[in-house]
Amino acid sequence: MKRAGSTYDELVALRKKTVFERAKLLAASGVGSRLDMTAAHVLALLERYPALYREAWVQPSNKTSPFARDGFDVSDGWHAIIERMSARLAVDPSLHIDQLKEKWGRLTVYLTPSAAPEPAAAGTPGEELDQAIDEAEEESERTCMICGEPGTNKKRGLWVTVLCEPCVQLFEISETCRSIAERLEGLDLAAFIASEFVQDAIRMELLCLGHAAACQTPASRARHPGIEWERLEHFKDAAAVKAVPVEELWRFAVEEAPGLGRKLR
Repeated sequence: MKRAGSTYDELVALRKKTVFERAKLLAASGVGSRLDMTAAHVLALLERYPALYREAWVQPSNKTSPFARDGFDVSDGWHAIIERMSARLAVDPSLHIDQLKEKWGRLTVYLTPSAAPEPAAAGTPGEELDQAIDEAEEESERTCMICGEPGTNKKRGLWVTVLCEPCVQLFEISETCRSIAERLEGLDLAAFIASEFVQDAIRMELLCLGHAAACQTPASRARHPGIEWERLEHFKDAAAVKAVPVEELWRFAVEEAPGLGRKLR
């Protein structure tokens, strides 16, 4: 996952480190993406369940497990589900996770089991471990992968995701900011002032931002304290958007929208 402010060379260097080393570096730097599990949560899981996640200390290569290369390949909204599952799996110290990822809007877990040639019988420890994974995977299908609130599993664009409505709208804000940048590509202020067509397009984008901001719950706004939610919500009013002077419209588009988009990556 590409992180804000990271160059390609930095990302390549990071991928060569162990999952544990990556988490330590990201925790120290404060850099990350809201699409990833936070470094603090990664480190907490590794500290509590080192045997289960022993691959986190293995140098990644083409021959190592996917977990050694990708770690917790999910967003932070499923952290609590993974914590509960890990506590149940950790009773068998011979188990370790080979891969943990999101696939088709569902938590998917692969592990190396303890030596057991036959499927575990009902009521045995092995059956309980299978149940722990099944229950975690099922719970993930109704839990927002970003924030952990109740969510809906559905295809959005090219991908199947599990999101609550506020998080759906956060993606809309991010995409709107990207669209604003594309509309202004190659333009300067003079060209922008001369083009009512582009101005109207940017005003429509502001309306989209306003309606998306209005969908944010108090909890969602609290998770993104650096965003002026009340000001953004003001843009849901068409008359207010129409009244924005052209120079102010330009300033918002070139100075504020890019920063807003980066905050929601």
